[in-house]
Formats: sequence, C-alpha cells, structure tokens
Amino acid sequence: MGREPAALRISAVARRTGIPITTLRFYERELPSLFQIRKTAGGHRRYGEIEVSRFVTVRRLTEEQGLRLAEVRRALSSRDEPDVLREELDQMRETQAAENDALQELLRRIGELEGRVAALEAGSPRRRRWLRRP
Repeated sequence: MGREPAALRISAVARRTGIPITTLRFYERELPSLFQIRKTAGGHRRYGEIEVSRFVTVRRLTEEQGLRLAEVRRALSSRDEPDVLREELDQMRETQAAENDALQELLRRIGELEGRVAALEAGSPRRRRWLRRP
C-alpha cells in the first residue's frame, strides 16, 4: 500500500496544527529525516497526513514534554530500535527521580528554615528586633 497523495499546502498544515509556517519550515530544516516533503513543479510544498501527524508529534514533544530537537530527532529516528528508546526512557526516569529527590530535600530545608524563623519571631523582644528589616 502506497502513501496518500500529498495535497496539503503549508498554510493548510499551519491552520490544522496551530504551528506557524516559520516553525514548520524550521522543523523541516532541523529534522529532515522525519519529513518527506513533496514539491510541485512550481516548487510549492505539499504535505500528506503522515507529515501533519509528525509535525504535531514534534510540537508536543518540544512544548509539552520539554525535549530539545536533538532529543526529538534521536527518539523519532530510533522508532525501530526499542532498546535505544527504552534506554533513553530509563535515563529520563532516573533524571526525573533525582530531580524529584532534590526538590523534596529543598522543601524539607525550607520547612526547617520556616520553623526557625517562627521560633525566632516567637522569642524575646531582642530577637524580634533582630528580625526587623531596616
């Protein structure tokens, strides 16, 4: 079964996806292996549903998931290599877990500092004067 005809103009893709034309062209330039853009005899781009879907995927990965284009390129170009994707996913999970641990430690320390400030504020008048800002 072959690919569907590439009939959509870049302006139609921009309307359908909500992605500005300049960004679509940027994605094409930066991720050439993902997009097989056909051109008319006059040099106008034509897109199929596969390209539209890929544009949406790239946008979702960069905006919602916070991936850089290099990471998107690596993830999408290795679709046929599940071990590579699994390894990258494991690394991302490890990073997220470490960042979560660091955040929890910061929240714990903030709680301690807030407790100290509350104790100082409740203390002697001399200590309360020390807390006042000039």
